Amino acid sequence: MRIMLLLMFILSWQVAAKSKTLRVAVNFGPPWAFYQEGSGVTGIDVEIIRHILSSLGYESEFHLLGYSRLIKEFNEGKYDVASPAAFTAENGYLTKNYQPFHDVAVSLRKHKHRIDTIADLKGKNIIAYQFARSVLGDEFDQAVNDANYLEVAERELQLKLLVNDRTDVVIGERRLLNYIMQQHFPDNKLTVHPIFVAKSYGAIIKDPHLQQQFDRELLNMQANGVYQQILSKWP
Repeated sequence: MRIMLLLMFILSWQVAAKSKTLRVAVNFGPPWAFYQEGSGVTGIDVEIIRHILSSLGYESEFHLLGYSRLIKEFNEGKYDVASPAAFTAENGYLTKNYQPFHDVAVSLRKHKHRIDTIADLKGKNIIAYQFARSVLGDEFDQAVNDANYLEVAERELQLKLLVNDRTDVVIGERRLLNYIMQQHFPDNKLTVHPIFVAKSYGAIIKDPHLQQQFDRELLNMQANGVYQQILSKWP
């Protein structure tokens, strides 16, 4: 009887744990994470995380945040999961990488800027995302010392300044910048300058056991083709 009661307790505890709703912070930026009328919070990162957590038996509650706030509030313990994790935290565990980010420089095609290397950014007006100097490395940091450089959190504003000739170059993730241009500034054509090395990022999770489960389910997702199906929705 004691053994049966113990087994019932363990089973009920597992069911309760699996039905838990996890708070997930994602960095706002379509097509990775954004709000869509009729669908709610969606995007590449959101759908991958939602699929994995659902497969593990969890509900997920997504919160769209600017990146500095995402880092701050995850470190304060307000979220169970945060993504993308281009940072480490004492109270978090990094997952395997699954987000194929490729930061690029973009300029308006009509201006015919020649930007083949990071050094070619020198002397130009540049707008980038928050913490770009630390993410993109020393060579970029040195190049923008000789430029009119500004970090702006809102991606649509970055590109609005570009199309209005208030800056020469915007630095950001390729899929993200192309998506925003198509949605908001379709009459303007970009030149993409692939001067940075592509990098992949994962998420950061407060619970080490959940991080291990997340990684195992990510591998299953990649093996059965669901991962690629989600990526292909937002090329």
